[in-house]
Amino acid sequence: MKITSKAGNGNKVHIYIDGEYTLTLYDDYWYRLGYEENREISEDELASLKEEAGFRSAYEKGLQHLSMRAYSQKELYNKLKVKYGEDAAARAVEKMLYYGYLNDEAFAISYAKHLFEVKKFDIRRISYELKIKGVSTENVDNALKTLDNEPIQRIIDMIGSKYLKNLENEKDRKRIVNRFVRMGYSYHDIKAAFREFDTEI
Repeated sequence: MKITSKAGNGNKVHIYIDGEYTLTLYDDYWYRLGYEENREISEDELASLKEEAGFRSAYEKGLQHLSMRAYSQKELYNKLKVKYGEDAAARAVEKMLYYGYLNDEAFAISYAKHLFEVKKFDIRRISYELKIKGVSTENVDNALKTLDNEPIQRIIDMIGSKYLKNLENEKDRKRIVNRFVRMGYSYHDIKAAFREFDTEI
């Protein structure tokens, strides 16, 4: 098999094997290899090139994802492995961890704050959401400690600002209760909050 190259857009180089396009590499890696045009290449060498191409593509895509929002380590790995495979995704995540682009502890604190303040979730729902993103129990616990959680008062505040006019109708009350349950609040806390409005559930 003979290998040739052609400059692509930006810092990419297109690689051809026996005249057929095969893969794309980043120019820094390609020129570092020092391949001569029309040189014979083995199957093992080609496999190594494909492995490197997959890793670099996964890494660049990972950075692109992180530029749009924060990710947990496991969440980003799972996203990358779908397209680039387990090995490339693992290498990409390892490199991002090395450079500090991924940090589960900081992610957990930031995401917990968002769910608490914006979504108004209770800490039980927040704990669940963090764990399904692969955050460790230790980081989840530390993130939850940063939240000033008073569930009954939070429910009271939400009822007063959003649901007060719906308390007289039994069907509406059930809908409100179910919404709070989905947000992670316990039935005990919901019931206590409703009593503040002289309403039983």
